[in-house]
Amino acid sequence: MRADLSRKREGWSVARRRRDWTPDLLTAPALVVMALVMGFPLLYLGYMSLHRWSLIGFAPPAFIGVGNFVALTGDERFTDSVIRTLYFTGLGLASNLPMGLGIALLLDQRFPTRNLLRALLILPMVATPAAMGLVWVVMLDPSLGIVRYLFKLVGVMAPPLWLSSPAWVVPTLVGVDAWMWTPMVALICMAGLAALPGEPFEAARVDGANAWQRFRFITFPLLAPTLLVAAMLRVMDLLKVIDIVYVMTGGGPGHASETINLYNYLVALSYDRIGYGSAVALVLFALVLVCTLALIRLRRAAT
Repeated sequence: MRADLSRKREGWSVARRRRDWTPDLLTAPALVVMALVMGFPLLYLGYMSLHRWSLIGFAPPAFIGVGNFVALTGDERFTDSVIRTLYFTGLGLASNLPMGLGIALLLDQRFPTRNLLRALLILPMVATPAAMGLVWVVMLDPSLGIVRYLFKLVGVMAPPLWLSSPAWVVPTLVGVDAWMWTPMVALICMAGLAALPGEPFEAARVDGANAWQRFRFITFPLLAPTLLVAAMLRVMDLLKVIDIVYVMTGGGPGHASETINLYNYLVALSYDRIGYGSAVALVLFALVLVCTLALIRLRRAAT
């Protein structure tokens, strides 16, 4: 009898081991393809970053080791672009998440035009960022733009030079980016709100909790993992932003709005320093990776 039980247990353990390998075997082809698609460009980027390379004259790349990375440490324009990118990202998160959550909480209520407003919410995301950047350039024009006219209506005769002032250009670009992508955060938050259980809210109402208390002690803690997902997606986009910056300011005035991605584009393709631009791209990749992993750890801790 004991021998039969031991044989059955051995069979069950073998079956469990086989079942444990099944998901890995089924996902292996996709993982291999993803590794090739993502890994080869990254390895080739690392190869280029170790060379001095110019496309003019079709000269072969010259190996210089970590020379490009050493040069980055003394490149003040690169350092400023990294700081400016982090500032842009932090300001973008500080505006996107509260506004997106507020819009989601508003549209989670029941009122007659809720479905219409939900449909209109996605309109800013439909258009191409470059096209919307051109529209905002016209709207913010200091002489002909409608924004200047609206400020005059409320008594402000001399509004700031939004895209020409070094102090205002980055917040202005963040505002345009927020106008386009806050709806995405709102949609993610609305999906999270729809998935929340109703029992804690009913118990809180029975106990006499007001709307603020329900939000602070129930809604926000339960929605925190969803907010972190939205933050992770926005961080990846904000760190890599280039389209609206290139279209609206080109990095100006001077270099006041030049982000690391725009600097990478200019160095590699406009100044024809392919190896140096590859080193900048690797730094950008590392920056995105570190910030994303930090948010993933925060989300795991929140759940």
